[in-house]
Amino acid sequence: MNDLGCIEFSGKYQDNLHDEINNYSIVAGVVARQQEFDIIHAHDWLTYPAGIHAKTISGKPLCIHVHATDFDRSRGNVNPTVYAIEKDGMDHADCIMCVSELTRQTVINHYYQDPKKCFTVHNAVYPLRQELQDIPRPDHTDKEKVVTFLGRLTMQKGPEYFVEAASLVLHRTRNVRFCMAGNGDMMDAMIYLAAQRGIADRFHFPGFMRGKEVYECLKDSDVYVMPSVSEPFGISPLEAMQCGTPSIISKQSGCAEILDNCIKVDYWDIHALADAMYSICHNPSLFSYLQTEGKREVDQITWEKVGLWIRELYDRTLGIK
Repeated sequence: MNDLGCIEFSGKYQDNLHDEINNYSIVAGVVARQQEFDIIHAHDWLTYPAGIHAKTISGKPLCIHVHATDFDRSRGNVNPTVYAIEKDGMDHADCIMCVSELTRQTVINHYYQDPKKCFTVHNAVYPLRQELQDIPRPDHTDKEKVVTFLGRLTMQKGPEYFVEAASLVLHRTRNVRFCMAGNGDMMDAMIYLAAQRGIADRFHFPGFMRGKEVYECLKDSDVYVMPSVSEPFGISPLEAMQCGTPSIISKQSGCAEILDNCIKVDYWDIHALADAMYSICHNPSLFSYLQTEGKREVDQITWEKVGLWIRELYDRTLGIK
C-alpha cells in the first residue's frame, strides 16, 4: 500500500506469485463495489480469482479468456495448484473464450466444461506501423539463406526439433544459416545440441529480442519456423508472414486452424520440417508464392473482426441476443 491507500503493482511476476494473484483479487473486489459495469472479462489463470471475486460481489456475468492452459505450458505435467485455479475460473465463468479450437477442446475435455459456453476466438495481428514497414528486406538471391526460430526456448516451443531438422538440412547444403532468437531454460541445451551435431558454425543465438529488433530479424529471414509441441495460438508466424517471410508451423498450433498459405508439419517430424526448410530456401517460385500469398492472407486477419465477435459474445452472455 502507498500513502493514498492504493495497492501498487509492478506488472512483473513477484517472488511469491500467489500473493500477487491475491492482491489483484482484493483490488477487483474494491473495484466491483465502487464501479458500475455490465460484464467482467478475465484473461488467463492469474486473473481468474479476481474475476470470481468481482462476480461474487457484483452478481455480474464473468467471461474468461483462455490464452493457454497448464497442459500447454507443461507438456501434460500439470501443476495441480495452477490447474485448480484454472478450473475454478472456468467453473465460475458464464462464457469461456478460447484462442483456438485446439484450446477449446482442451477446456472441454480436460477441465470438463459445458461446450455450450465455450467459444473459439482466434487471435489476429495489428497492421505494421510505418517504421516497421520501412525496414528493408535484404536480397539473398545467390547468397546464404537464413532460417529463423524466434521465441521462448522452452519445451512447449519444440526448439530441439528445429536444431535436429537444421542438422538434416546441413547434410544436404551448407548454404543456409540458422538463427535461434530468444532465451529460456533450454538455451544451454540447444547450444550444446548444435555443437553435438557439428553445426555450431552455422548456428546463431542472438538472445532475447524486442520491438523493432523482432521485425528486423523476421525481415532478414528467408524462412520462419514455429515447431511448437503445443501452441494454443501462436501469433509469431502471422507477424513473420506480415513481413513477407514464408513460414513453417506445427500442425499442433492453434494458428494452423486459420492459416493456409504456409507449410504445416507435425512438430516431431524433423524430416518433413527439414524438407520444408530446404524447399523454401532452394525453390524461388515456392518462396515467392508463400511470401506474396502469406502476406495477403494475414492482412485480412484483423483485430477489428475479433472485437466484433467478442462483442457478440458479450451480448449473448448478457441475454441481449
